[in-house]
Amino acid sequence: MYDYKAMSVFVCVVEQGSMQATAEQLSMTPSAVTQSIQKLETHLQIKLLNRTTRKLSLTEAGEIFYQNAKQMQQSAENAVKSVELLRSQPIGQLNIACATGLMDSLLINAFKSVLDSHPDFHLNLLFEDKVIDLLENRIDIALRAGPGVLSDNMIARHLYTFELIMVAHKDYLQEKGMPNNLEELAKLDWIGFSNTRYSSIILKNQQEEKEISPEYRIHCNSLYASRCLTMKGLGISVQPDADVKQALASGELVQIFPEWKLPSVPLYLVTIQRIQSEKVRIACELITDYFKQLY
Repeated sequence: MYDYKAMSVFVCVVEQGSMQATAEQLSMTPSAVTQSIQKLETHLQIKLLNRTTRKLSLTEAGEIFYQNAKQMQQSAENAVKSVELLRSQPIGQLNIACATGLMDSLLINAFKSVLDSHPDFHLNLLFEDKVIDLLENRIDIALRAGPGVLSDNMIARHLYTFELIMVAHKDYLQEKGMPNNLEELAKLDWIGFSNTRYSSIILKNQQEEKEISPEYRIHCNSLYASRCLTMKGLGISVQPDADVKQALASGELVQIFPEWKLPSVPLYLVTIQRIQSEKVRIACELITDYFKQLY
């Protein structure tokens, strides 16, 4: 194993010109400096410095070694500076994994100010409904929804609780007719997505509870895709109320049996490191503030 400290001491000796000056520069004793150089020469099995009572001079090997050791020291300094810069400014690529239901939300607009102000900041968004490995995919921040999505090594904060509702396009209901009861509802055309949790649906109406098994005519791989297909009048789907708020207000989508409630879905902001870079800190703050406004 290389003694990088001794190599740094050697570089300082060459640049300071004496053991005494090096000792003062590095807050070491002159004898400790001398021992570091002797240890380095012993390890390399070659003399690096010619030492007299008046001056130090480099041997041929010492000159070659100094040039490369200086580059090593400079690379180490650059490495430290790059990390310090990463911690002090939002630079580099920020990887965020979030549910596809957030694709058409205003959340991404929250990053506009950072993107405009910091040209070295880049945003990489991975929309995925399945749970992915944060370490393997080098994810900085994940927005995970539902029960059982957290593990022990994660740092999570609760952001929001989504209320799920059953919706259909007005044209679909005009064609098929509004169902009279839950049994009729289950037999209509349903649009499902990759989450198997909704293969059957538990509904509550005050103290009454019922379970239905929808007849899924269409399956797709994301919540967002199921919403797009619902908007095209192809059937009924379960959607977070916040995501279809505008479509409900305009009358384009219609909520079916609003008195029957589905289990709510918690949303968490997840990271795997307690010490964060500045870009992650700012992003967490922007995301948290965005969901606070939804309450």
